[in-house]
Amino acid sequence: MATLLKNLTNSLIETRQRYAMLKDHGIESMSTIYPDTPWNAEIYYHLLATLPKEIDRLEQRILKIENNFKVCQ
Repeated sequence: MATLLKNLTNSLIETRQRYAMLKDHGIESMSTIYPDTPWNAEIYYHLLATLPKEIDRLEQRILKIENNFKVCQ
């Protein structure tokens, strides 16, 4: 359980960082964040639209696991 929580937390941190970098530095940051992915405006705007949803999903999953862990103690 601790490993899952740690992995989800790391994913949340990395996803937040990627989203912030895309927002702050624009489409040019795609080559830094996703070096193996050919980038274009469509992918860039898709990521801007979907990463906040992924951040919310990860936050909710972490909270659910933490709450379940507290109940079990």
